[in-house]
Amino acid sequence: MFFCDDKNTLIELAINEIQNHGFHHAKINDKLLGGHTEHVLCLYYKDDSRKHELAERNKQEYGVKYRYWKSDSDTLKGKYSKEFLDKLSEDARKYFTTQKKLIEFKDRKGKLILRQKNKEKQD
Repeated sequence: MFFCDDKNTLIELAINEIQNHGFHHAKINDKLLGGHTEHVLCLYYKDDSRKHELAERNKQEYGVKYRYWKSDSDTLKGKYSKEFLDKLSEDARKYFTTQKKLIEFKDRKGKLILRQKNKEKQD
């Protein structure tokens, strides 16, 4: 996860990592929440085996805030840092910490059409 006030810096970082370093997927938040001033880039690879390489490249090339690795699975489970959650309103905190499930729609050939996160229903 990378953090930066300048969203375009994160977009350029993501493009470089995907095109030149073999990362698979990236996502960046569009809207800033609560008291946050930084955008967040999540960069995905099959596992966390390259987190130290990425940290070193960030030091050498990008110079943005880097908080190592968090899996998409942890995001879906609502696992966030205390620092992040403490800046949110009670309602926003509840939303982020609610477990979500990933719904995927594929065509007949197995090609992904749509991927969407949905909140799990509470009993």
